[in-house]
Amino acid sequence: MSDDRTGTFRATAREDGDRVLIVAEGELDLVGAPLLLAALPAEGEAPVVLDLGAVGFMDSSGLRSLLEARQTCADAGRGFAIARPSDAVTRVLELVDLVGEFEVVEPRVR
Repeated sequence: MSDDRTGTFRATAREDGDRVLIVAEGELDLVGAPLLLAALPAEGEAPVVLDLGAVGFMDSSGLRSLLEARQTCADAGRGFAIARPSDAVTRVLELVDLVGEFEVVEPRVR
């Protein structure tokens, strides 16, 4: 799949059984947001799960990328969920009253 890195953000996508898991690490900001979107699979029907447990900072650009990723998946007929939202992610979602807007799933234990 893909492994995009720059500065203080990294997004790694891999097949995870019947879904695509994207692990995001670092600062989901103006620099990281496009990298998150670039990690979305271009083809396929498998649902996408975005693991946000290692995101230490998120700003409005990061929030916009989460909303855009969800919409991109919806437009393609794919499911979209987040897993392990970090305190930084949860704080932003609470601030803008969007906590309930994202399906939250448990990560698989390997």
